[in-house]
Amino acid sequence: MNNKKNCTIFPVYRSNEIQKGTLYYISFKLLCLSLYIIGFYYVLLNNSLENGSLEISKNCNIYKRNLVQVEKSKGQKSKKHLKHRKDVNKTKDNENNIKGNAQQVDENKNSIKNNGENSNVEKKSNVSTCNINYNDMSKNLTETELYEVLNSFEECPPNDDLRNIWNHSLAVAKEGFDNILKELKGKIQNYLDNDIQLKNGKLLYKDTWDRIVLKFCRTVAIEEAEYTRKFYSLINDKHTINDVVKLIYSFIENFNTLKEELHENCEKELLENVNKIANRKKY
Repeated sequence: MNNKKNCTIFPVYRSNEIQKGTLYYISFKLLCLSLYIIGFYYVLLNNSLENGSLEISKNCNIYKRNLVQVEKSKGQKSKKHLKHRKDVNKTKDNENNIKGNAQQVDENKNSIKNNGENSNVEKKSNVSTCNINYNDMSKNLTETELYEVLNSFEECPPNDDLRNIWNHSLAVAKEGFDNILKELKGKIQNYLDNDIQLKNGKLLYKDTWDRIVLKFCRTVAIEEAEYTRKFYSLINDKHTINDVVKLIYSFIENFNTLKEELHENCEKELLENVNKIANRKKY
């Protein structure tokens, strides 16, 4: 009886043990499988994270390099731009300095010129009370202006000034000589228009006229040279302004007399010669 019970109990117990063992085995396998899967995914995830981190790190490095290059480029451009601006500013400063220097030079020139003019005016005012610039030889003084200058001197001017005054005096004294010649030529113009040609090729009336002009001009030149010699002898020696004024007055007066004499004498001689030629032609 007891043996039957034992036989009955043990198989049941064994069966339970087997079932439990099987369950434990299956559970263990599931646990291992789960651990394997978890480990696999962990490794996979870890690799992915490492790769992602590496990629991110690479991208960060690339981004940093690009950023550095951009900053360098900006820095170079900024330096170039700054240098360009400095060059432009320097050029502008140089131009402004040049303009300023040129303006300063012009101002200095004007200042020097004004000082020179003021000095000349002061110098003239000390010598002459006249405002006529007798040292300007671009135009001749009239007879009235010349007399005004001569009468305005309080003291004798320098010899250079006196030479200019003498040149004005020559121009005043010789005024009218050309008009005399034109008038004389007009009196025989009809004969000159109907001139007679000689065998030697000369024109008879023209040759007569040329001799009168030569005599006229030679007389004027001799008188001018004589008075010029007297003038320079005077100013190169001791002289006063009164001595100079007297000589110039005498020169102009004598030349006015000479004009009248030459006009009269040359006209008389010219007409006599022309009439002689005309009378010979009749016969």
